Amino acid sequence: MKRYLYIFVLLSSIFSFAQTEVKILADTNQVFIGDIINLNILVNSSEQILWPDIEEVISPLEIQNLSSVDSSFVNSQYEYSQNLSVQQFDTGLVVLPQLPFVGVENDTFYSDSLFFSFLAVPLDTTNAIFDIKSPKKVPFNFAEAKPYIYGFVGFILLSLLVYYLIRRFKKKDTAIEELVELIPCEIEAINALKNLESQSLCEKGLVKDHYVQLTTILRRYFDREYEIDTLESTTDETIEALKIQKLDAKLINSISDLLTEADYVKFAKSKPNAKTNNVFMRKSYSIVEDCHKLKEEAQNV
Repeated sequence: MKRYLYIFVLLSSIFSFAQTEVKILADTNQVFIGDIINLNILVNSSEQILWPDIEEVISPLEIQNLSSVDSSFVNSQYEYSQNLSVQQFDTGLVVLPQLPFVGVENDTFYSDSLFFSFLAVPLDTTNAIFDIKSPKKVPFNFAEAKPYIYGFVGFILLSLLVYYLIRRFKKKDTAIEELVELIPCEIEAINALKNLESQSLCEKGLVKDHYVQLTTILRRYFDREYEIDTLESTTDETIEALKIQKLDAKLINSISDLLTEADYVKFAKSKPNAKTNNVFMRKSYSIVEDCHKLKEEAQNV
């Protein structure tokens, strides 16, 4: 009875293993250097397959064209295929290593190795070889040089015009910046927060963009309100700079929570829910108002 059981288990394992088949088909295995070899990767499996990063595992061959992975589910089998074109610019024999394909059940299946021969392009010996002719001296011809002279003069005039326009618009930009500085920092921040909220970026799936703009608004406010530089600072550096301004612990914690959440979204690809986004939006208004209120109270003491 045990012998039959062992045979059954062995047959089951063989049948399970045979459910995944990996093939790589090439239109040729010998070309001249620089020529293209077209490959077709085919995987037929009873389980879903995790596709490898072809560009990494196919080295040293250079990929010229790489299609997306085409998948289908037919007769209880997953069928995958991908087409690519490769080439090589060195002569010799190149081995395409076995490509690993991992199943969702953590089984790994490998393709067969392929060998490609890249040959040097033969020289055409039928044509005679001639000596290199020395360059001929051509007399100066003003008519032929006239377009180049006009072009050079035109370039100089255009450069002077561009310089003039840059100077002119730079003066306008300076005047605009001076006007912006006249707007109180807390009003500028509140208006910017209202504009950000009206864009509804989170509802559009642009959560990262929302938090990038939100933290930029707050950092610009801190820079103007306390005359510090936080736009290029980390969250920890910003919190330390604000602690020097003697903000109360509750306000510091609120700012830290918001900046930390923004870091998770920007760098860890976190996706907070709508309620969390709304809470931090409301906190942003409170942070600006509380910071400005504390600044005014400190000045009136």
